[in-house]
Order: sequence, then structure tokens, then C-alpha cells
Amino acid sequence: MKFLPKKSSPIKLIAIIFFMVLMVVITGNKSSALPRHQNNLEDKLPPLINYSLPSFLVNLPLATEDNYFEEITPHQVGYLIWRDFPVKVYLESPAPDLPVSSLQAFQRWQKAGRRALDLWNKYVPLQEINNAEEADIIIYRQAPLPQGKITRNPETGLLNLPRIAAATTTIKFYLRDNHLHHRMIIHVSPHQADDYLVSNISHEMGHALGIWGHSPNPDDIMYYAHTANIPTISPRDLNTLRKIYHQSTRLGGKIMNYEL
Repeated sequence: MKFLPKKSSPIKLIAIIFFMVLMVVITGNKSSALPRHQNNLEDKLPPLINYSLPSFLVNLPLATEDNYFEEITPHQVGYLIWRDFPVKVYLESPAPDLPVSSLQAFQRWQKAGRRALDLWNKYVPLQEINNAEEADIIIYRQAPLPQGKITRNPETGLLNLPRIAAATTTIKFYLRDNHLHHRMIIHVSPHQADDYLVSNISHEMGHALGIWGHSPNPDDIMYYAHTANIPTISPRDLNTLRKIYHQSTRLGGKIMNYEL
């Protein structure tokens, strides 16, 4: 499904769109590098800005300061933080002509998605909305595309199939009134047990809220792999998110010259 900018407020797409993918089942980040032929691209981006820490992060009642901030790598635009709250989230809705059996499966997926949003909403203000065009985060009930290409083993002749993730998060950057903004797009495979759906959507929401990396601790929701014991949002996750929001970003800044 494609996202279309709302007609009432035209959005000019930035000439160079940075695109990143994070998979639930891998360690670390995959980042597209700045194009080599655009040596001055970073000079055309807004300067780094430090925003005030949101009050809901200041007031988190956490008994420990333990975190995994060292595992978080900033993007070319700095840390991926939101400035306007509540963050608006769109959870994909079923088509009106969906058969009853398929509708029930879709509603089960939606219920898992709302459980995941409720988990994060205890700490970060979120608002579920019905219009994808207005959303900061869009969650689709779709299996992510395979990462990589199909190759053939020259020795055995067998095909090597690319890894398929249960869920992925991608970033799209755009300009609005010459200011740099971002939107998070989450794809979640529906073919999972309910508890794993909640866990995977919660994990991807962590990425979408700014934790652009993974935890090495299996007790954290941002652990890089599936575990037998499904984790929930931990104090380490929240401490990491709070430290991220102390950092600088180019998001929200004004681009003076975007014609590259």
C-alpha cells in the first residue's frame, strides 16, 4: 500500500530520501550511506538541534539507570526523536468487503496491535487515529518483503533464499514548509501467535519511537531476537529512550536549500 500526502497540505518530498530497515531477528542496524556524488549533502541539512526533554520522560519512576544507549547509532539526521505529542498512530483497517473469516483474523491482529500500543502508551503519549495520511507511525498488516536477493550455491546448485522477518520498521523523510520531518512505517506479518504479535509490534514501536538499535539483554523488549520467554517493556528500554531524547537531531529543522 502506498502513502499519499494529504491534498489540503502538499508535502514536497526531499530530493534524497534516506531509507533504513530494522528487522526483529537480526543484530544491529542497516543504514543507507550518503550518496558519494552528493559530497555536500549534509551541508544542506538543518543544523543539529537539542530539544527539551518531554515531561513524561523526565517523570518516569524508574528504580535503575541501567540502559543500552551505547548500542544506539545515530542516523545521518541525528537521533530519531519526536517533538509533538501525542504521537499519532494508524493501525491498518480491514477492507469493507472482507469475508467474515478473514475479518475475524484481521480483528485479532488489530487487537494485538492495540495491546502493544497500550503497553507503550503507559510511558509515551500515543493517539490512534483512523487516517493514515495524518499519522506519524503507520502499522500495516502485511508480511515484510524479503531482505536481499535469491542466489544459487555454485557447488550444490541449491537456491539460497533471503531472510524473511516477522516485522520491520522503515523511515521516510519529507519536507513540510521547508522543515525536515519523518514518518515511521511498520509492516507486521499476521501469521503469528497473539503473544508474538504483541511482542513484535511492541518491538517495532520501540524503533518507531526512537530506539534505532537493539538491546543485548533478552529481558528487554528491544532484544534483537525472539526468545522463549516473551519480554515486555523494561526499565532499561525506558532509560535508553530517555537518554536518546537528550540527544541532538536535525528533525524539525529548516532546510534553506533542498534543490540538490
